[in-house]
Formats: sequence, C-alpha cells, structure tokens
Amino acid sequence: MVTLSRFMALMRSMVSTAIAPVLAAACCFGAAAQQPLTKLAETITQAATIDATAKPEVDKFIDAIDKSLGSKDPQAVKTGREMAVTMLTRQKVSNSFRTSFAALLLPRLLKVVEAQNGFTSTNAIEVIEALQCPDSIAALADLSSPESHEHIPTRLVAAAALASVRTPIELQQSQADAIIKDIGANLAKESDWMVTAYDLQALQSFSVLPQAPKQSQSTARNLLIGSLGSIVARVRKGEADAALMRAVHRSLAIYLRDQVPQAAPADVAAYVKGLEPTLKEIKLLAEKPPADATDTAAFQQAAKAADMMLRSFGSSKQSGKPSTKPTTKPPAK
Repeated sequence: MVTLSRFMALMRSMVSTAIAPVLAAACCFGAAAQQPLTKLAETITQAATIDATAKPEVDKFIDAIDKSLGSKDPQAVKTGREMAVTMLTRQKVSNSFRTSFAALLLPRLLKVVEAQNGFTSTNAIEVIEALQCPDSIAALADLSSPESHEHIPTRLVAAAALASVRTPIELQQSQADAIIKDIGANLAKESDWMVTAYDLQALQSFSVLPQAPKQSQSTARNLLIGSLGSIVARVRKGEADAALMRAVHRSLAIYLRDQVPQAAPADVAAYVKGLEPTLKEIKLLAEKPPADATDTAAFQQAAKAADMMLRSFGSSKQSGKPSTKPTTKPPAK
C-alpha cells in the first residue's frame, strides 16, 4: 500500500523528470540571450574605421569589458581583462582601429583605476598597457605621477607598464617628447625607490624605442643621464631617501645587461661619457654613505656597476664592448 507521503514524493519525481528538459532549454536560451560579446571579428578590428555597422558591436564589447572590470567578482574582473588583452595582442588589429578603440575604452578604464580598488585597478592598467597607442602610453605616464596620484600601488603598476613600453604605431615627435617630459617630471618628485626604478627604465626604453623619432630617443637618453645625476646628488645632500640608490643600481645594471650587447660601441661610449661625473660620484658615495643610510649594500652594488662602466667604456678606455658579457644583475623587485 502506497502512503500519501510516498505518493506525493513519486509525483514530485515524475514532474521534475518531465519538466527538467524544458527548464534546461529555457535556461540555455536565456543565457544565450544575455551572453556578453567576448570577441570582436577581425573584419572589424582590421578595418580602417569603426563604421556605423561595426559601432554597435564595438560598443557592446566595450560595455562587457567595463562591466566585468567593475565587478566585485575577481573571476569576472579577470575575464574582462582577458577579453580586452586577447583582442588587442593576439588578434590582427589595424593601427587606426587601435587608436579609435582606445578613444572609446580608455576613459572607462581610467574611471576604474581612479576607484583605487587594488585588484580591479591593476587589471584596468594591464588593459591600458595592451592598448599600445599614443594616448594609452600618455595615460600611463600620468598614472605614474606622484602629483596626480598619491596611491603608490597605482603609480607602481603604471610605471612598470610604462617601463616595458611598446607600440606598433609611429609616435610623432610632439607625442613622444610630451611623454618623455612627463616621465622626467615624475622622477623629479618621486620618493618611492621602486617607482623610481621603473621610471628610469621607461626612459631607457624610450631611448631605443623604434617607433619614437631619433631626436626623441636622444631626449630620453639625455634626460636619463640628468635624472640619475640628480638622484645621486640629492641622496648625497640628504635631500632624498638613500633607498633611491637601489633604483640607480638597477638602472645601471639593466643598461649593462640589456642595452650594451645591442648598442653600437659609439653610442655606449657617448652614454657613459655623459654619465661619467655621476658614475664617479656613485663610487665616492659608496666609500662614505650618508649617516642615515640603512641599505649600504645598494651603494656598494651601484658602485660596482659604475666601476664596470668606467673601466669598460670610460674616457680613459677605447670605446667598444667588453670582452665578456657584463654579469651585473638588477636587484630583485
């Protein structure tokens, strides 16, 4: 004999079995209808302009990125970043589309960054880096400014992105010079040694950036020489944190490791000649660091790199590359 409770249980089971496929189909239909656009067709990204036909698709794609980056769900934020970065770095994208797309997306990304939520801000800055156009590079320089952004983590992530600057777009001299000038202004006011290290590296990157005019490359190189000299002088006078010598050491080590093997001997000799007074001052500082210096090892490491540059490329030597590859390594981040 089937009890009432047993009968009701059987009926619930039968109804569930019957309607499950219907519910599943309805859910799938609803999900498909609400599914955000996660990719743009290359017929759009390779076009010379975002025309009236493509604009709704582009707007939908940007809305999806913006919504994901603004989410409180870390997985959603990651998805938004990957959507944008994948499209910008793995698909074929024309320079004109890249520039137009950045003009639409960049203002939204900057709003996410300004909210100063560490995780979402970092992901938004990674998208700004991936835009790889003059406006996005200029935005990174602004985000690295201690005057405009008191939040050190924001400046650090932005400066790190700027340090590895790359773009397929030829920069006009006015664009390149304005960005380089901003980096120099940031360096003059920056107090955090890690941000300073990336700012210095950004100038090094601009000094050899193929898409920057030769004159702008020279401007970056001269500003790098002047900035290193200013930092060392301020540390010696007690006007700047002695920890900035870590940034100085890192800059010299990166130059020896990355640029010396690639540069023409004459260019290396010219750079070291311009930097020679600073290199000598670094060696003197290592002999007698400031009394309040807590990291004297940074002074010694910087002096070692300076000595290597003077011995290998200084005015008392013939210009040329050392017989062995420099072994000085940048300090750990």
